[in-house]
Amino acid sequence: MTAFHFPLWYLLIPFSIVLLATTVYMFFNIYHIAKFGMQSFGTTVVLLLYFGGYLAVLGVVGVMVSNIDWHHTVTVIEILPFTGSSTSTFGL
Repeated sequence: MTAFHFPLWYLLIPFSIVLLATTVYMFFNIYHIAKFGMQSFGTTVVLLLYFGGYLAVLGVVGVMVSNIDWHHTVTVIEILPFTGSSTSTFGL
């Protein structure tokens, strides 16, 4: 068996992409609620709750992510030997 090693900070790349996508989506929603929604006190409350909930989630995630040692190396063991074996993976 061979092992594959990668630094843990590589996981921050897809995490950042998802975070960016959710932020763009949030501002898209806030714009459309404010622009095309009914202008009332209820709309304002919904916008504030939506934005406040998003900030609360970001705060919790920020605290959780800051407690991780991102320089740690992760080892993934390859179970199936795909390195030039003459037999098929499915035994055919």
